[in-house]
Amino acid sequence: MRLLSFCLVLLLVCFASSLLLVSCKTNYRTININSISEKEKQKVYNFGKRILETCKTRQFIQLSEREATKNLAELSLEEMQHACDIVDKRNGKFIDMRLIEVIDDTFIGNSKIYRYKGNFEKNDYLVEIRIWLGTDGKFQGIIWGKWNDEYIPYKK
Repeated sequence: MRLLSFCLVLLLVCFASSLLLVSCKTNYRTININSISEKEKQKVYNFGKRILETCKTRQFIQLSEREATKNLAELSLEEMQHACDIVDKRNGKFIDMRLIEVIDDTFIGNSKIYRYKGNFEKNDYLVEIRIWLGTDGKFQGIIWGKWNDEYIPYKK
């Protein structure tokens, strides 16, 4: 009888835990790409391409606080070069990128998150280029990593 009660309690705990996990799953709202102005899409694309092109040319440029947040503008040229060294070693030179989706993060992060698939000399695995554009029109961040079809928030 005790074993049956224990199993029943364990089953209820597992069931409650699974319900909690399902109910806590965050759904991210995507924005229809066609609803975003061509000017904004071009601005984000040009920014990402400019940053990744510097990996090819090794002519790093310091970002200004006029176009980027203070944290992003304060990235050192050494930090940019280090990031490029990793990308170059793993993926080769940057060729281009294609916009796949835009995540609406205006409620939490005051930004839109642009997700691109990158094309590099070596495409051993797909690369995501993620760019944050704040509601104030300033860039908040850019990262690249392995592509995942499902959006997974970046944890700092």
